[in-house]
Amino acid sequence: MFDFLFKKRDLLPLPYKRELHCHIIPGVDDGSRQMSDSLDYMLSLQRHGVERVIFTPHHTSPRYMNTPEIIQPLFDKLKEECQHKGLTILPENYSFEYRVDETFLEMMQKGKCGEPTCALRPLYGKYILIEGSFSHPIPAFDEVIDRLLSDGWYLILAHPERYLYYAGSKGRFYHHLQERQVEFQCNILSFAGYYGEVSKKMAYWMLEQGYVNFLGSDLHTYHHTYMLDDFLRSKDYASIYDSLCDSISNDQL
Repeated sequence: MFDFLFKKRDLLPLPYKRELHCHIIPGVDDGSRQMSDSLDYMLSLQRHGVERVIFTPHHTSPRYMNTPEIIQPLFDKLKEECQHKGLTILPENYSFEYRVDETFLEMMQKGKCGEPTCALRPLYGKYILIEGSFSHPIPAFDEVIDRLLSDGWYLILAHPERYLYYAGSKGRFYHHLQERQVEFQCNILSFAGYYGEVSKKMAYWMLEQGYVNFLGSDLHTYHHTYMLDDFLRSKDYASIYDSLCDSISNDQL
């Protein structure tokens, strides 16, 4: 009796099959600490409907100076372990979540997209994932955008809803960047309120504006997997599921 009061809602899948923002490579940043954690996180994403993963460890000076030489053997080992464990989810590729800082600007100068001297590793094709500081705007961001676009890159800005210093701009910052051909990758947990009410409000506003071009888990910890489980069963998620499926381009890269 009264069992219906405690029955969990059905778990809807994530609205994409390709994950393109997560921190699952073990031991290289503030994400997964060890291989066993990474495998658990991969299993969680698989359970949520993800079939392919592009890993994006931080590249932030001076704390996380990750390079392909550091990441490649770990990526290969994780891919091997996923196969050994019988997971169907595919470690597809890796890139970086590039903080636009002085080191990034130096790397940007070394070569255009596709050139042998290019120091930046694409997310997919000619796409690159960049982020700003959470404390202050990117200096001379328009000039950085101009240079990256002229060098052949397609730009994806990670979690723009979390840059609270833009929240009071009445959308001007977001309108401006969309007009400049910068696309947005929002975090799924922003819609759950995980990063606070302001970020949640901005995420819903961006969805209404058609500005949620890509979506990511930004998965770092076990807590994130539990939050995903809860949110993917919620009424709030069910109410935006179709809109997210219609808006994002994760699977079209």
